[in-house]
Amino acid sequence: MAGEVVVCSSDTVAQGVLAEALSRGLRIPQDLAVMGFGDLPSAAHTYPPLSTVRVDGPRIGCAIVDALLARFAEPAAARQPLRLDVGFELIERGSA
Repeated sequence: MAGEVVVCSSDTVAQGVLAEALSRGLRIPQDLAVMGFGDLPSAAHTYPPLSTVRVDGPRIGCAIVDALLARFAEPAAARQPLRLDVGFELIERGSA
């Protein structure tokens, strides 16, 4: 189990963390676990392969469009906050 964990807002940031950690001689994931977000195609090809969170981008985009169109169609007084759980998937690879 890792002593420390870095959770990044994107796979791109996580790849930078991996590179810096390795350049400092840290062992991934023994010394430092790294988690990305987005599951970019490159995430599976880093060293070690990047653990990440996968979300359904097209589904999120469609939900946003539907929510905006609904907002345009309804009076301002009737507007309610929108909370939509589109789910996610943990992609376990070698970095965590």
